[in-house]
Amino acid sequence: MANHDKSYYLQARDAFIDSSRAQDFIKIDSSVVHLERLKNHYEKPFKFILIHSEPGLGKTILLQRLAYELDDPHLLPFFKPFFSIEAFKETLSDLLFDRRATDFDGDIHRLDYPTKTIILDEAQLYDETFLEFVRVLSDTQKFRFILSMHQNANEQLFAKEHFKTRIFDTIVLSPPTPGELLIYIQKKLLNVQLLDLAKAFGMAEAKYIHSHTRGNFRLTNRFLFTLFDIMHYFDEHRPSMVDRGKIDRKFLEMSALYLGYIDA
Repeated sequence: MANHDKSYYLQARDAFIDSSRAQDFIKIDSSVVHLERLKNHYEKPFKFILIHSEPGLGKTILLQRLAYELDDPHLLPFFKPFFSIEAFKETLSDLLFDRRATDFDGDIHRLDYPTKTIILDEAQLYDETFLEFVRVLSDTQKFRFILSMHQNANEQLFAKEHFKTRIFDTIVLSPPTPGELLIYIQKKLLNVQLLDLAKAFGMAEAKYIHSHTRGNFRLTNRFLFTLFDIMHYFDEHRPSMVDRGKIDRKFLEMSALYLGYIDA
């Protein structure tokens, strides 16, 4: 085997390093629908849009992609949580007024149009006091919010009338189907120019992975990373056991065994 060929499965493995970068967003039917829905909403007046899902279903990368495609200076995305309302105020003041907050309320009321759109990722980490502050900010009509959070987080608060009437839409991300997962895997491999390996994946392989990961992207990435790490080992040490034109079931089972999905 030629030396330049030895990194074949390592390239595939590294394509599945978990990432939330906008450039790593994979377009499958459901993700495109959610992205277009958010882009359409962005052109309308709203106070709150909520995004719910279980962890690992792509909330963060969806919002990263939204910010990337809109490329709007009036969109302020925050992907790391604030530890206090004061820290949030200080960050907004630095961004909007190029200085620390001294008279935050006065500065906000003097803020010029257009309305600023704020993305708060992992909003399940914020307590009721913080979210009430965010609600008050939305009532100034200077700000509107897109909040992403784990499914059913802060359910009681958002069910209250003073919050519920301000929610323009709630978007719920569901796990991809096996067919969507197959497209996800193939596109990941095509992004690193591994056409033959992408072709080696079919519905049978996608269904097997889906049966263990339930389509969760984070778990699927971990499964594929493990699979290609194992295949790289055999390609290096027992190449007769590896056929680059197919994904042998034994390697899928080894990956599932290693990750604890099945017992030895």
